[in-house]
Amino acid sequence: MKKWKTNNNCKIYQITKGRANSYLVIDKDISIMVDTGIKNSNKAVMGKLDDFLDGNDLSYLVLTHSHHDHVGNAAMLKEKYKTKVIIQKSEAEYLMNPKSQLIPQGTNLATRIGLRLLMRIKSKLTKFLNFEAVDPDILATDDYFISSNCYLITTPGHSQGSMSLIVDDEVALVGDAMFGVFWWSVFPPFAADVPMMIRSWGKLLNTGSKLFLPGHGTENSRELLEKQYNKYKLKYV
Repeated sequence: MKKWKTNNNCKIYQITKGRANSYLVIDKDISIMVDTGIKNSNKAVMGKLDDFLDGNDLSYLVLTHSHHDHVGNAAMLKEKYKTKVIIQKSEAEYLMNPKSQLIPQGTNLATRIGLRLLMRIKSKLTKFLNFEAVDPDILATDDYFISSNCYLITTPGHSQGSMSLIVDDEVALVGDAMFGVFWWSVFPPFAADVPMMIRSWGKLLNTGSKLFLPGHGTENSRELLEKQYNKYKLKYV
């Protein structure tokens, strides 16, 4: 299991990987889960959390946005671990009513064509994207502090209400604000608003974070994000 530690001794563990990443952040006696993975990963998620929590409740569940591959186990985690669910206000409607979820546009030719084909079988697509509805406990805004070392910022672009968790101004857990699938690029295959997403990259760089943990793929370095931001801001910002 991959893990990271900050200078203030915050620990970050990767709970799920593959189709979707989720993470557990431990800051002293506060535990923060970031995203939950897809529905069928529930046994793996619970098994790892049981080991870490050792009978204690999960303090918070942060949902970077409301897409199915990030919130698939949210209802289960809220019920089992009595956790407080945090999401950005504009994403709450989709979390409480999954059928109203908006699908972001493709950012390249392949994903645009693929999405167009999937929309022709919309009923199957809707079933695939479905998850159990959850009522959030906290609607977060910019600079929402969860603990002394961990706070949330809004990083829209992939979706209207995407958020990122900043840990010690060293590590940012960014959901789908960027991808970590290709070593040369952080550009996601889907985004609702690309110029807004690029501005969010600049906002993430302003935190001083050196490492960026995405919802898909592996970690991105500050150097790579700076290169990508400088490249795309000329086109989009």
